[in-house]
Amino acid sequence: MWNKANTKVIVWTTIIGGLMSSLVKWGSEVNMPPRMPGEISPPAANIDAWLGWIGLDSHCLDYVYQGVTVTGAVTLYHWLFSFAFAFVYVFLSVFFPKVRLWYGAAYGLAITIVMHGFLIPVFGFRNPAYLENETGWLWNLNVYELASELLGHIYWSVSIEICLIAVLALCHRPIKGNWAK
Repeated sequence: MWNKANTKVIVWTTIIGGLMSSLVKWGSEVNMPPRMPGEISPPAANIDAWLGWIGLDSHCLDYVYQGVTVTGAVTLYHWLFSFAFAFVYVFLSVFFPKVRLWYGAAYGLAITIVMHGFLIPVFGFRNPAYLENETGWLWNLNVYELASELLGHIYWSVSIEICLIAVLALCHRPIKGNWAK
């Protein structure tokens, strides 16, 4: 299973899928922002809570591009997660080919439920302004935020699958079913 060809698929899909999916997720939030203006994002809250003690905060890598302030630390955080979740996706596809259900859309739905439905609220990193001090559990989110997160994660995960298909084809591996034979 851990031969050179399979390792090549995992590494290249992680790199290409992580890069492309991070751009897709970022781009989907331009059209459908998940939060209201002025609200702190869960990644920014994470960075502030977990790295603040070493002097890093969600604005430590901010930069200005054409007069627009870009939150560099939050962007880097999203990119790193895209690479990590691309690796998890392709790794799981070796043992559980069903993770690729609906061209990866099922994976995106699962990530939305696990992250935005459970982990982010449990750690206290989502308290939307429109909920008046209530926790932002998935079922408490307004339709705009819920739609943005669901669709954004589906686009994101399908883009990882498209990258996996491309890498499998380039490596002369089966693009359906168990590709790691």
